[in-house]
Amino acid sequence: MRLKDLNIATILWTFLLMQVAVTLTFLTARAEKFISFNGYLQSVKYSTIFLLILCVFALFAKSKNFWNFKILKYSFALQILILYFTMLIHTDIKAINSPTILLMLLTIFIIFSNNITMITLNLVSIAISFLNITLVFLQILKFIPVAQDNVRIGLNIISDRPTGLLFNAFAMGYASVITFAISAYFLKLNKFRISNTLSIIFSITSVFLSATRTPLVLVVIIGLMTILQNNQAVKKYWKLVTFAIPGILILFPLGTVLVGNLTGNQDMATLNGRTFLWDCVTSRWNQFIPFGVGVQGAFPQGFCSDDEWFSKLRHPENMFLLNYVESGILGVVGLLILFVVTFWYSGKALKMGSFLPMAITSTFLMSSIFYVPLFHYLPFLENRTADRGIYNFFLFTFLWMVIMNAFKSENIKPLPKKL
Repeated sequence: MRLKDLNIATILWTFLLMQVAVTLTFLTARAEKFISFNGYLQSVKYSTIFLLILCVFALFAKSKNFWNFKILKYSFALQILILYFTMLIHTDIKAINSPTILLMLLTIFIIFSNNITMITLNLVSIAISFLNITLVFLQILKFIPVAQDNVRIGLNIISDRPTGLLFNAFAMGYASVITFAISAYFLKLNKFRISNTLSIIFSITSVFLSATRTPLVLVVIIGLMTILQNNQAVKKYWKLVTFAIPGILILFPLGTVLVGNLTGNQDMATLNGRTFLWDCVTSRWNQFIPFGVGVQGAFPQGFCSDDEWFSKLRHPENMFLLNYVESGILGVVGLLILFVVTFWYSGKALKMGSFLPMAITSTFLMSSIFYVPLFHYLPFLENRTADRGIYNFFLFTFLWMVIMNAFKSENIKPLPKKL
């Protein structure tokens, strides 16, 4: 392959192959067969460097529009740039020298300087759902271990929640929502009908097996809006929908807590313990002004609790609070700008009859409330338990950016009234 032919599709397929390889390496190391844990860490390191080299080549091959200002592109880059700024302030030398965040930053500029065909996007999503369900069933049958032990009463058919292509069940649930949304969108366009139908089935199955509630809520919302996306009323009142959907998602945790308190359900009332972590951060709000504590100083063991699970967790199960701890007010502002811009562009796509950008943006907003989908995993930092580099969820952030770039209002045509 010639340098000038290197494009975002090549990087995306390579990334998926690396995700599979690193995940299988981790599961093999966890089973204590053939590969040591250090061997797994080396696979993270060298695969990340390989992807970084590909991105550097792509930069030189497609450098013409690389730095031009586009608000959508820089809204994604802003939080990474803010993180770099705070790392410099706090002299987080190991974090600064990590190739992980540099790779994250480069992919943003490369994606928004290139286009990808819709066929490629659909095929990658189908491949992800097929690969994920394969690993899920191998884990259920106990041929391979799960990546993270996490027992929860779900469908009462599994003793531990499968993790599939990801490193925990919660991340797998949200990843499956994304593949569901992509396949549902293209199925409505009568593309790869058998493959997309199977992908939808596999994705919903993975969501159920993850035993998480919030992805199920997203599946219902996304399924309904995908059916209605070409409705003239939806197009006409796209601004109302654009404000209503994030509003519903933001109010969802509050409603869950209220219902939990009324019914005496402690899990719901505390959002499965998340409110303890949130209270831990908010009660110390003044310690993180103005620029947080940096990446290396964030969440030392025992920061919130001496409980084993809380003590080892190096994030607060909330992306906004993580940004606040690491980068202070600037980090939170950067994340808010990202969602304001992406929801606005998603609304413009909805106006043209395409709900997919709204579906993926909504998934990232919901997961940012209950999880850390944009978590800056930095392997090899001292005492940091997160050792997955970009391989926990960044593949799906990659897909989010690809979709946002592909579905900019100037790039898409209105869908036909009847499909």
